Amino acid sequence: MAVSEAVFNKRDVCMVGSRTLVEIVALAEASPRKRARLCLHRGPADRVHEMVIALVGSSYVQPHRHPLPKAESYHVVSGEMDVFFFDDDGVLIRCVEMGDAASGKPFLYRLSTNLWHMPLARSKSAIFHEVYEGPFVKDVDVQYAKWAPGESDADAAAKFVARAYADAQKLGVGAEELSGASLKSLGG
Repeated sequence: MAVSEAVFNKRDVCMVGSRTLVEIVALAEASPRKRARLCLHRGPADRVHEMVIALVGSSYVQPHRHPLPKAESYHVVSGEMDVFFFDDDGVLIRCVEMGDAASGKPFLYRLSTNLWHMPLARSKSAIFHEVYEGPFVKDVDVQYAKWAPGESDADAAAKFVARAYADAQKLGVGAEELSGASLKSLGG
């Protein structure tokens, strides 16, 4: 029997606590793709999609993008993760190291354009809260990069991830990625 990676909320008031986080990591560990999500929204037609997502170990999320004008944000709840950004040719243009608020790293980002991106867990497990503009129709709302291996090719995915990390080392990490942007630079 296949393990479902997604649990949809059925309650009017949905609360997430430490027990929920432990359970979602356990679900991710049991999943073939090493990820799981608790959907706080009720279904694909909802106007706002909120998910608590766990990535464990070597979970590979194929680089993808979303159509304009849809935006998404990630808020790290636990652990550390990296979000890689690529141009249309698959060249790495940025890598943002993220962690929970206590890590000293940025813990929240918002993507307001349709850049190719790939989130990966840096720690044993990473849990983040994703917010995405609905409604969600997978064939319309997610475009997977043809220049990146699919999720079913584990060897090619591992090589792709290793190359992304090597390219990220060459790019270096700027002060903004380490501490977050100042209010003044954000427009405040």
